[in-house]
Amino acid sequence: MILKLAYKNVISRRSSFIIILFVSFAVCLFCVANAVFDSTEQGVQENYISSFTGDLMIRPKSSSQLSLFGDETPVTGELTRITTLIPFEDIYSFVNSQNQVKNTFAQVSGMAAMEYGSNRLAVCVFGVNGDEYLRALDSIKLVEGSPYTAGERGVMLCTNTAAKLGVTIGDIVQFVVADGPYVRIRAAPLTALFEYTIHNDIFDRFAIADSDTVRSLLDMSEAASVEQIEIDEENTTLLDQDLDFDFDSLFADVSDSEVDEWFYEDEEDVDAVESLDETETQTATPASSTWNFLIVRLKEGVSAKKMISKLNRAFRKNGWPVQATDWRHAAGSTALYLHWMRIIFNIGISIVLFAGFIIVNNTLVINILDRSQEIGTLRAIGAKKRFISLQCMAETFILTLTSGLIGVLLGVWVCSLITKANIVLHNSFLIQLFGGDALKVFVTPGNVLKMFMLVVGLGLAGWVYPVINAVRISPVRAMQGAR
Repeated sequence: MILKLAYKNVISRRSSFIIILFVSFAVCLFCVANAVFDSTEQGVQENYISSFTGDLMIRPKSSSQLSLFGDETPVTGELTRITTLIPFEDIYSFVNSQNQVKNTFAQVSGMAAMEYGSNRLAVCVFGVNGDEYLRALDSIKLVEGSPYTAGERGVMLCTNTAAKLGVTIGDIVQFVVADGPYVRIRAAPLTALFEYTIHNDIFDRFAIADSDTVRSLLDMSEAASVEQIEIDEENTTLLDQDLDFDFDSLFADVSDSEVDEWFYEDEEDVDAVESLDETETQTATPASSTWNFLIVRLKEGVSAKKMISKLNRAFRKNGWPVQATDWRHAAGSTALYLHWMRIIFNIGISIVLFAGFIIVNNTLVINILDRSQEIGTLRAIGAKKRFISLQCMAETFILTLTSGLIGVLLGVWVCSLITKANIVLHNSFLIQLFGGDALKVFVTPGNVLKMFMLVVGLGLAGWVYPVINAVRISPVRAMQGAR
């Protein structure tokens, strides 16, 4: 009965349609603004994740703001030497054992001057395995050449960076690092040129090189663990003997021909052994355990936030001095200015919308206060305060929920029109902000939920205060037009 009466009261007043129109417009504007905000966030995130940060990064624990470029604490503003992941083998095995992980690659990082002829550029050198790097980061498209293989010296550059340096495939690129009074210079050939799907000027600061060259350039010593071997006392007698004797006398009775006959029966055996030695030399180089970071790509649909929490719990349990962090921390200051620009933009829009919603709320309040005579009449004929409160609440929520539904539908329609218009962006900042050269906005289920939470809040704010004041007025004064 209350809902039926409230519905009749709503449709019987002309002011209801004005309120619905006004609230719908405000909700539509808020919906479009949120869609734009989400588009910028997702655009930047997808661009950085698929270009160099991965979904998450595992780094050494540090009290400073440590990114892929080093210490970027705003107070110091200096890039310092990055510590290594310890124990790397255990960390790497554990991370790759997780079902949610799609790809991983290890990385060493450092700042250097890259030179070719008279050209010089300040870059951040990423030491990685070339194949793994290109396989994990799908925003990188190979243009010319091929990635260097494991154990091979090589450099890969973005086409823009290569053009600035004036190098082509096969040219020898030099890296220079000053370390106090000393200068270290390392060189490697350019093996590949690539491009990013969405270009960002920040990406021109990267140089991808083999990890051995980068370690040598940064004077990073190889981490190694020494295992102590217990020797039984009965097997230590040789240590107590006098070793002052001629070792050649041990083989004095064996001739060279006998040695040859014992090792090689014929020339085919000799060739086979030489071939075996060559193969073993190519594959015997052990994988390094000295790395600054471990970049992780997750399978589609996996929450990076939940995975970070899971990994950090495991790291703490095992006592490993490392931590997992998200893509924004991995990017450091390169993504910071975009983040703050988004915040400033959001604040500006929010102020405008907040002012609009104050007007909307006042409209709802006045709508009830103007009905003081009606409320007084209802109370005079025996209506209780609870009945009046529920009726006013029902009317307010019919107005706000109807307005919210219409506003959301209008917002979705406006966003689809913007996307279909295929608005092309030419400003480099806007391209970075939206993660593409075309403006694409979309309304997510989260946005819809926010909108309805907003209109419910408006309904409560527009119902509680005026109804409390209205029911406090005596029926006689209310019927006389008291406010």
